[in-house]
Amino acid sequence: MASHNVELVIIGDELLSGAVRESNVAYLAARLLSIGISVSRVTFSGDDPEQLREVLVEALERTGFVISCGGLGPTSDDSTRAVAADIFNRPLYANKRLLNLLAKRYARLGRKMDSVAKTQVQVPRGAELFTNPAGAAPGIILKDNNRMLVMLPGVPSQMQVITETALLSYLEENFALSVPHILLLRTVGTIETELAKRIAPVLSRLSDLKVSYLPRRGGVDLRIQAACAAEKSQALKELSRILEDDLYAVGRKELSEVVVELLLSRGETLSVAESCTGGMLAASIVDVAGSSNYFLGGVVSYSNKAKEDFLGLPHILLKRHGAVSPEVAKAMAEGVRERFNSTYGIGITGIAGPGGATRNKPAGLVYIALAWEDSVRIKRFVFPGDRSSIRERSVIAALDLLRRCLFRLSS
Repeated sequence: MASHNVELVIIGDELLSGAVRESNVAYLAARLLSIGISVSRVTFSGDDPEQLREVLVEALERTGFVISCGGLGPTSDDSTRAVAADIFNRPLYANKRLLNLLAKRYARLGRKMDSVAKTQVQVPRGAELFTNPAGAAPGIILKDNNRMLVMLPGVPSQMQVITETALLSYLEENFALSVPHILLLRTVGTIETELAKRIAPVLSRLSDLKVSYLPRRGGVDLRIQAACAAEKSQALKELSRILEDDLYAVGRKELSEVVVELLLSRGETLSVAESCTGGMLAASIVDVAGSSNYFLGGVVSYSNKAKEDFLGLPHILLKRHGAVSPEVAKAMAEGVRERFNSTYGIGITGIAGPGGATRNKPAGLVYIALAWEDSVRIKRFVFPGDRSSIRERSVIAALDLLRRCLFRLSS
């Protein structure tokens, strides 16, 4: 392998036509980078053998190291094995070990193995193989003096299990890799341009840092690559000080996980009352393991009657202020906290759109209230985007409101 760069070749007519959404590149790029291998280029190819051959040959000539995904199945449009065998001048043969594994797999499924299925045991002579615990097609490695081609299944679950159980350790054992000094800083409640302005002084002092801004709904991830461990440590120290509580995690931790950890560390509990989010906040909370230790329950009070019946909101309050108002958000948070006897209660009410908006209350208007002890914090938002985006942003904002409160109380 000439360098620690790799090209990815993603194969399949279904990807080029848009019939299937591609998801392998992001996963592979992140996992390879974690052991010191950078993806230098990604090329998509259809199933046509001539096109695929051209793409693979060009990629191997550029970097000498290529990982392909797809084209290892048993059907006529799966030509990766045959094309690779031709490129490396290695004949295909039926591998007995693969045949035995495939026979056992079909027996477990109670199915008869036909000649089409048996094509998956055809591999180039001299290839190294990775067992596929999740499917029939193995991972295949072909090498000569200056070239290396790794062929993985295109099915994401199968590609990932081979990568985790075999490929990464194989690359670490066979090549002198230097793990990069990378920080992932997750922020919420700010935008890309604001972040760039705030961290500019640090970047001017630590000029070797390479920074990528990765916007996410509700916030921005900062990917920082440092020249050495000391610079990485210094960058983390300085950026943490500048970002303050806009920084919610170092690494790939989700906002809901951070909130859960804070609640558990304090031995406190939560309940939620939702209107426009329709249970999405509760779902995001219980997605994190161990939710029964801190999450007492939730109420989806979409109608005014539900707000009155299940949360105890006075009819006059709803009539006077309307369902989408700071007063109602406050009453929802206090009502759900009282009914579940939780440490914290969150109330969300808003207009997700596209209908229901007025001149004074536009689509995207959301009020979120957090109640605890004798205190209530209410925030007003006007979120952009469609209905789905507004609801998702509302959940993020609610989690962040609670996180900031817990963080300050813990400090």
